Amino acid sequence: MDHSQRRVHLQLSKTGGPPFNGSVGYVNDRIAPLLQGHGWQVRAFAPPRPRRPAAQESMVPMALARALADLGSGPRPLLAIHDGAGVSIRGPARQWAQHHLVLYHGLAYGTGAWIGNDAIDVHCANSPYLARSLRAVFATPDWKARRVLDPEGFTRVIDVPMPVPCVSTPAGEPGFPLGADVPPAVRRAVDAGVVVGHALQPGKQDLMATVGILYALNDIARRRGGTRVMLAISEQSLPPAHRASIDAMLAGSGLRCADLFLPVPHLHQRAVFELFGLARFGLAYNLFPEPFGFYVLESVHAGCPVYTNGVGNNRFLLPAGHGISVVEDAAMVADASGQVSPAAFLPVAEAILGGLGDPAAVAAACARGRALIDAQWSPAAFEAGFMAAVDRALEPPPPVVDFDVLEVQIGPLVRGLDAASGVVRGDYASRVLDRRERGLVRDLLGQSAADLDANEMQRIEAAHRLFEEGVLALGLAPQAMAGSAGFPVDRTSGTGSIPG
Repeated sequence: MDHSQRRVHLQLSKTGGPPFNGSVGYVNDRIAPLLQGHGWQVRAFAPPRPRRPAAQESMVPMALARALADLGSGPRPLLAIHDGAGVSIRGPARQWAQHHLVLYHGLAYGTGAWIGNDAIDVHCANSPYLARSLRAVFATPDWKARRVLDPEGFTRVIDVPMPVPCVSTPAGEPGFPLGADVPPAVRRAVDAGVVVGHALQPGKQDLMATVGILYALNDIARRRGGTRVMLAISEQSLPPAHRASIDAMLAGSGLRCADLFLPVPHLHQRAVFELFGLARFGLAYNLFPEPFGFYVLESVHAGCPVYTNGVGNNRFLLPAGHGISVVEDAAMVADASGQVSPAAFLPVAEAILGGLGDPAAVAAACARGRALIDAQWSPAAFEAGFMAAVDRALEPPPPVVDFDVLEVQIGPLVRGLDAASGVVRGDYASRVLDRRERGLVRDLLGQSAADLDANEMQRIEAAHRLFEEGVLALGLAPQAMAGSAGFPVDRTSGTGSIPG
């Protein structure tokens, strides 16, 4: 193809670094130079700047309209590349670009612009887990019409390996300079012999689970004459109201919130990696279903193991014995009253203490993890994967999926399903299946959509919401076999796949 015809418009959020605007900005800022290096003429959308300081652009988008009109001048580009937030700027349509690729850093943005949009040639996920989740969304069944929500989109989903900054800059990416140094309080705790862990993911944590784990660690230490344990945690995760609630929970235990946590401000990335070097473990007991998992990988790469409930892609990042331990069971799911027994988190505490007692084994596991991270998520791997996605977007689309060839599977958002209790641990929502629902799941699994009665399935779904709540999904049989290792029946220990 003549290079003069290789025009691409970029509609990507959080660009303009360094300094990079988070992990999304770090990835998105690599795309323009990558395309230019492969002979593309790149035109990137830039957020408009109203000329009047008091202009009400957020309410009346006049500057945006001007910017879109300017972008529309000239030849129609061969390709437009969006991310989830970018599709909100201008929805993918053949009228203004011949082909469209959407890069998903998650599924939170622009949903109405990408679900059911036949103009999108490639739905490009940032992990195999997110790709499976996208397919499950697209395969939401309409039993009456015997079709899925987006049969075109289902067959256009791929995934590419993300570039993890620490592969290129093991001490921390200097393009993330904003933030504080490691607080003196953390250093004092380490110097005093306190075992320090880390959990710097504000807005993502299951705070009650995190408190339960820290309480269990310190209760065991008190009974066995062990070492005190504290967690360096983002100060955003512990506003005064949360601290007061934790103090109330701990009343009578002899512990307070301040005995368990070391609040830290936002740190620049090199300080984060310095903290990884001081810490003995990381915690990622989160509610947020992580689409990829930069933070967890960075900790392991720095030699600090991570213990997690496996929410989102965290359970698939590395195989067992490579620095990430997935420890979760049915007892850790809240009951009907929203309560979890403090004893539920003893297995996590015991796993952490086991690692603390065998530092050589932990170091070896993290070294194996680091080698896989370097091989799997390098700049070169991202370049190869992303340019293959671009090539795929220019090809004729694959055939639309046939509803009748799909089969019922455990949904990709399910972390575990306990057959005895019916407890479903899910990234969308956890729930407890009653006896009837457990029987339905058992009977439906593996059934072909072609063999299921539409009226009966409508009745079942209206009553039990098994597909709507992510317990079940429609998928192709080979994908069911590839993903099944990630859905343990009992407690998870390790993960089932390595993204490729």
